[in-house]
Amino acid sequence: MNPLLEIKEVTVERPAGPGEQRIGLRRVSLVLSSGEIVVLAGESGSGKSLLARLIAGVAGPKVKRLAGTIEMAGRDLFGLTPREWRKMRCGPIAVVAADPAVQFPPDGTVRQWLRDGIRRGGRAAELREEKEWSDYFYRVGLMEPERILPQSPGDLSPLTVKRLLVMRAMMVGARLLLCDEPTAGLDGIAANRFLELLGRLREETGMGLLLSTGSLRGVENYADQVVLLYDGAILESGSPDHLLREPRFAYTREFRACDSRLGDLSCDLPVISRRAVRDAEEAIHEKTSSRGAETTG
Repeated sequence: MNPLLEIKEVTVERPAGPGEQRIGLRRVSLVLSSGEIVVLAGESGSGKSLLARLIAGVAGPKVKRLAGTIEMAGRDLFGLTPREWRKMRCGPIAVVAADPAVQFPPDGTVRQWLRDGIRRGGRAAELREEKEWSDYFYRVGLMEPERILPQSPGDLSPLTVKRLLVMRAMMVGARLLLCDEPTAGLDGIAANRFLELLGRLREETGMGLLLSTGSLRGVENYADQVVLLYDGAILESGSPDHLLREPRFAYTREFRACDSRLGDLSCDLPVISRRAVRDAEEAIHEKTSSRGAETTG
């Protein structure tokens, strides 16, 4: 199967303060196929959200590519013009932000927002009549379109808003869905329902999904591949079962253990040991240095 998204040896700089730059991603490579769910996991600052923003074309002008390519359907995304990027985000690539409220206009209704998305995605003629929308509502678990359409997105629950973002991605025929912290702002039940929806989405549409998260909790239930980042580089990756049962690094075990202890008020706040961090740093340095030597040798 040809990859939907292929990231090859991407290294970028990002702002680190007034007039300063630092490495944000270090020789990152991964492949995502249609119908596959890949999870980017890591602490804050690990590079997972930066990578997602690069793929979506919203990393900003101060993020500089030093090496590598990001290809979607054989096309290098780094070579797109601003106009071409806007077109990509209206169709082939869809985004669900950690705070989805930022993706809606401050005023206006769900109806207006959907019509605008359909128009930008080039499907206005096919989906002109609202009766054509009903099946999309039902497929994402929204049973009362007539109640939702006239409302402002700000008046809806976080889960409903995220369902609507997925629905619009389906309506415009998106091939890749990027979700930053997919369960952010959701309680346990709502989070499970949204993850179930994402699982159905890939089954029904063949869409590829790239999810970035600060937690490994439950990834074995929905992910095909997990990529753990540390300090802008891939520490290790693999199937959820393999990564969780046989991690190569203590950092991976402790990162997962931190998540399982967060709700336990009887113990101290979870931390990753200095030794695990040091081992991760050494592994990242060895990986990125050896690849650099291979490239220049």
